[in-house]
Amino acid sequence: MKQAVKAKILEALPKGITLRRDNSLWVSKYKEYHVDGVKKSKRMTETVKLDIDNTMSDARQLEKFEEALGKAIKVKSQMRDRLASRSFLLTDNVKIKGEAFINNLYQDLVRLKTWKGKHGETVASYAKDILDFFKDREILKPKLKDFHDVFTLADFKKWAIVHSAKKRMNNYNSCSTNTVNKRLGLLRQLTSFAIKQRLFSLDDCIDPSAKNFGIQDERRAESKPKPALSIAEEQQLLNTCKLREDGYWYDVIVFAIDTGVRHDGELNRITPEQIDFGKNHLVFKRPKTGKWSTIPLTQRSMEILKRRREVAMKNEGNRFFPISKSSLRHHWDKYIKLSGLNDEYTPYSTRHTFITRLVEADVSPKAVQHLAGHKSIETTLQYYTHSTNEVLENAITKLEEYKKAKSKKAEVSSLIGHNSRKVLK
Repeated sequence: MKQAVKAKILEALPKGITLRRDNSLWVSKYKEYHVDGVKKSKRMTETVKLDIDNTMSDARQLEKFEEALGKAIKVKSQMRDRLASRSFLLTDNVKIKGEAFINNLYQDLVRLKTWKGKHGETVASYAKDILDFFKDREILKPKLKDFHDVFTLADFKKWAIVHSAKKRMNNYNSCSTNTVNKRLGLLRQLTSFAIKQRLFSLDDCIDPSAKNFGIQDERRAESKPKPALSIAEEQQLLNTCKLREDGYWYDVIVFAIDTGVRHDGELNRITPEQIDFGKNHLVFKRPKTGKWSTIPLTQRSMEILKRRREVAMKNEGNRFFPISKSSLRHHWDKYIKLSGLNDEYTPYSTRHTFITRLVEADVSPKAVQHLAGHKSIETTLQYYTHSTNEVLENAITKLEEYKKAKSKKAEVSSLIGHNSRKVLK
């Protein structure tokens, strides 16, 4: 690079972009974070190549620099956006004071009204899920001593995965490795939020010798679509349930699939007062969003409700399906196994199946949002993003049919126009 050109380049460089010896631009962006009085920082860097050699004229070298600078400025802007979307999360090697940490976290979180736009009941259920990792389950109690002093999330993760596998082998209610990872991720996020909001002090719960926080994108990578039951798989599962325990769990699963209601707080709270037997509607207030929903009921769902109406009036709280979360999971796993279906299906699959079928039936996103009880339309649109291959193939088929119809119409119009010109002649 010519010295005169280099001088002009150095003069034109904005803050955060520097010229390296190898004739490349070094782009860097720096951001400081403050967490409970502790200063943390994160720097991002990237190199933008300058295609300059000494055979070029001064004007050409400066032209190449302008091109590279434009790219560097764009890169820096992207860095700024990425850093703005990041926050501190507990890393796996942070040393945690067991009992103090868990007790403080639980007590403060259950008092929260909202967290990241979530409903209070949702936050409380999150907190309970975390607490359940450490106590309140008989099978966990013998191992609690391992976490009363100081431990890391990495230590607990290894133990939780191994122990969860042992529980499944011994037919205890348990969760998969994915669930362990998901809840540990939730633990990190909730804890970081609690620290930022000064719900409790770092010094009370984190080993002062290792105040180590990681910085992580709050944006999540696109998740793998959850499986939905096919019609054949649904029938296979229902046939297994129908002849057992008076068909009770058959009724539960059918109603869950046909309405898409959440199991905890919705399905287990439905009463005859919420059913309009004249219009075949379920009218209820969603505890998660606080909004009222009206769901038209299928014929088979109405038959179930009419058959179980008298029994419901005798149940506690006049509930049709007074089931617990653990009971549902136990019976679901049992019938999935007996029916020979893939164990990737969970009780949530009933809700996912309901929503997926609405999408596959070309129901509008707004209607699906209402029927599913989604607070945000973005949640609903994820189901359209995760459309099945069959749906996508049908979309292309429709496009081809549309093009053929348009082409045929244009051909007819052309012929008519051609013949009319002949007549005029």
